[in-house]
Amino acid sequence: MSLIRTVKSWMGVDRGRMRLGLAVACVVVVLDLTTKSIASSQLQSGPFIIIPGFFDFILVHNLGAAFGLLADQPFWLRTTLLLGVALVASVFIIQQLREVTGLLATWAFGLILGGAVGNVVDRVRLGWVVDFIHVHWYDLSWPVFNLADSAITVGVILLILENFRSSEKSEP
Repeated sequence: MSLIRTVKSWMGVDRGRMRLGLAVACVVVVLDLTTKSIASSQLQSGPFIIIPGFFDFILVHNLGAAFGLLADQPFWLRTTLLLGVALVASVFIIQQLREVTGLLATWAFGLILGGAVGNVVDRVRLGWVVDFIHVHWYDLSWPVFNLADSAITVGVILLILENFRSSEKSEP
């Protein structure tokens, strides 16, 4: 048994961590696409207010990237850039999943990958990303987002925490 662990360690791949990260990504994609489908069908007639003046669901078709960046660019340019960036990022994240050793980082990369894939599926299938979660304080509004965006954000926060935790362990 220790020989197998040694070989896996030498190869730089912990298959259990890789499988966990990919499983997290798959769950995020399924939940993201399911919630977007529900939002697309249920919010056609207008917003659904959860907490007046603070939180509601509203259907938005985001043509651009985060915060609507590139939305005014021609379709072919916007799509090429966004899909290209998503492809490069996905390859990078999968490579990181192959090398990661910590559980927190495994979850983080899984969340980020799942979020990225969820938004790419929308962009390829629809030509835009479905956003529907609206957090605001009356007229002050955060950009509308979705579950994929939330997964990416939580994943990045987990990576930052893991980085702090790792640097604290390495200090004398």
